[in-house]
Amino acid sequence: MFPKQVNRAKPSFANINLLGKCNVKCFFCLGEDIPQYLGKYNQLKTEFYNWPNFGDFLTLCKKEGITNLYITGQNTDALLYKHLWSLITNLQALDMGFDVGIRTNGYMFEKNMELVKTANLCRRSVGVSIHTLIPQVNEKIMGRDHIPDWDLLLPLFHNLRVSIVVNRYNVGEIPDILLYLKQFPNIRYVQLRRISTDTRSDKLSQDQDVFNNLARIFEKCGEDGDYKILEPFYGAKRYFAFGHEIVLWPTVSTSIGSFNYFTDGTISKKYFVIEGYLKENGITL
Repeated sequence: MFPKQVNRAKPSFANINLLGKCNVKCFFCLGEDIPQYLGKYNQLKTEFYNWPNFGDFLTLCKKEGITNLYITGQNTDALLYKHLWSLITNLQALDMGFDVGIRTNGYMFEKNMELVKTANLCRRSVGVSIHTLIPQVNEKIMGRDHIPDWDLLLPLFHNLRVSIVVNRYNVGEIPDILLYLKQFPNIRYVQLRRISTDTRSDKLSQDQDVFNNLARIFEKCGEDGDYKILEPFYGAKRYFAFGHEIVLWPTVSTSIGSFNYFTDGTISKKYFVIEGYLKENGITL
């Protein structure tokens, strides 16, 4: 239903993919596509200036005109990186024009509220994932029944994006989550994401189908005038609904381009994270 879009736009951003242990266990985690390779590394305490090829990656981004860098976890979470403050401040201080954003599940904010200040250093968005508001459902999705105190946390960020990965467990709850988020005017937009996988389609196709069905509902609501239709973004349909811009993000079917750096030293010019990692390391599955 969602073939890979191979004709992609010129890269407009790059991901810094941290490798290490995580504080949740999301069943759809892209890192679980190739745990035998990515799971070998735990670099959450490694100073970024000791990451292999990191300088080459930054030089490549500068050469290609990429200014937006996003710190994310490939099989971990950005907030678990011990030198996050230093990484953000150093990247944004370089004479290379970089602006930094982060992507996180948000759990570490509760344990260390100083991380809120660190996140707000970012000149790009702070992206948090909220997949459910129900503890029992969260356990099915993320492997733990505790949910961060979003009432406390969400108002603290000045450049906020919320990501919801649509799946079999939360699809019926999506309207309730969007209604909940309506009370936070600092949210720039909400992204409803399709699960992506290169190796587990047999296990995750059901979740991809529910995203497809939800996208049809949004399309119908747009046609009927219930939701305002906005201009698409790299092939992703956009609406104004529930007080926010809502982006239906079909991942590999979009046309956006990006580079990916992994903290083991792998540099990929592909948007497709797993495919690019395997290719650059000469791995055939």
